[in-house]
Amino acid sequence: MDQNQDTYSLAQVAAGYSRESNLQPPEETILRLMLPRLATAAMLDLGVGGGRTTLHFAKWVREYVGADYSPTMIEQCQKRFSGYPGHVSFQVCDARSMGRFERGSFDFILFSFNGIDYVTHEERLKILKEIRRVGKLGGYFCFSSHNLNWCANFFEWRRIISLNPKLALRSVKRLRRRFFFNRDLRAAAVKQSPYILFNDGAHRNLRTYYVRPLEQLAQLQSDFTEVRVFSLSSGLEIRDQRELRTNEDCWLYYLCRLR
Repeated sequence: MDQNQDTYSLAQVAAGYSRESNLQPPEETILRLMLPRLATAAMLDLGVGGGRTTLHFAKWVREYVGADYSPTMIEQCQKRFSGYPGHVSFQVCDARSMGRFERGSFDFILFSFNGIDYVTHEERLKILKEIRRVGKLGGYFCFSSHNLNWCANFFEWRRIISLNPKLALRSVKRLRRRFFFNRDLRAAAVKQSPYILFNDGAHRNLRTYYVRPLEQLAQLQSDFTEVRVFSLSSGLEIRDQRELRTNEDCWLYYLCRLR
């Protein structure tokens, strides 16, 4: 997965992220929910990228630290927000090892835009432990993660191939992703897997972690509580576990508290 980190350190990739400014629907919902707590909160914005979320969260919190494992991303943020108040800072930091931060440093930790999905399964679990360590007891953690249910679009023939001429280009793209980028993955294995590493075509070379929603809830169980899940398409909370089993949003947002 070092190739993923190298990709996010490319100047042209960082420049692209630095031009983004809009929140996604579930982020808007979560910001509204968290707003009453932010005035006194120290916030860690992991995988801050080019500062898309900085624009919306930094002004509300007592202390804001944007962190990313890409030095190029942090350079972009420092330029973009050079005129911001002193409570806003940016640091190069790898979420897998956050030794620079003391235990219980943050009231609210955000890991948006699926940043947690660009490491291995073992490293992902390590990140969750590190977040638990640097977060305060009873504090909040919010993150998004790719939904493995969505990958049925690439492993079920009826979804890959369409007889509708208007969908011919979509079929070609899906065939390319399935058999060029992911030729090592077998449909039967994917159907039974709780998570996979899938090349979804983002920046061409990235391997992305896709997880089933109920598996994600299981990963959070030991260190987090009061987990809420939000739909990418609507921004609304998904309360029914039956819906979580079948939901096919490309990714979902999770908001929980630290045990």
